[in-house]
Amino acid sequence: MRRLFPYIAIVLLLAACNAGGGLRDYWKDGIRVSEDNYTQAEDRFARFAELLVAAPPAEASKALDDLLERMKEDEVSYYIYSDWIESAFHNYFSPCRNPDIFRKAVERFAGDGILSVETVERLQALAAQDQFNRPGSKCTLPQGVQASGATLWLVLNLDCRTCLQSLSAMAGEHPEAEHIALCFGWGPVPEASGWTYLKPEGMGEIFELEAAPFWFFTDADGTVQIPYSAEGEAPQFATPQTL
Repeated sequence: MRRLFPYIAIVLLLAACNAGGGLRDYWKDGIRVSEDNYTQAEDRFARFAELLVAAPPAEASKALDDLLERMKEDEVSYYIYSDWIESAFHNYFSPCRNPDIFRKAVERFAGDGILSVETVERLQALAAQDQFNRPGSKCTLPQGVQASGATLWLVLNLDCRTCLQSLSAMAGEHPEAEHIALCFGWGPVPEASGWTYLKPEGMGEIFELEAAPFWFFTDADGTVQIPYSAEGEAPQFATPQTL
């Protein structure tokens, strides 16, 4: 599994944010990141991310535009903030995950011409995937995959020990629903009972497979009720800091 943005730090920082703070002129003191101020800059961005996702859309859009414009003042800082933006607003397990904010940022990245073509294309693919399986939307699944009723879906890598352990961790969750494991990788089909194991083509077009293991829940009509999750209703499920 790819190493994630340091979530232990960001979750603690977000919890400690000043709830009375605002977004107006948030970046008036500049955005430059250096070796000397890296931790402070990271803390500051964490506070900004929490405020941004809680703000009215117009205010959030204006504040994001301000940050994205200021980022162009320093190329090194631009790269650092682009990583933080991906981690905060795209990552499946981020408390600030917001596909609309992430998509807008990626559109700006594409127009600025600072990140490499390969990096922009990767981010564009993630932004496109983020439009799938949002809460309240009809579930998007690989071709040929369907369920007959309420379903708990677990996406796992057959070559990942943590993914295989998640089968037992999730076995008792939503017992009223069907349990389907969407698998990829080269390992053998697990022996854990209570699951239907599928290995469909095209999973990488819908899901960010490097985030596995993760789960989501759909109701009988195929509507997403619980989005991509690593914990929540399953207390024993592996959390990012343990991976």
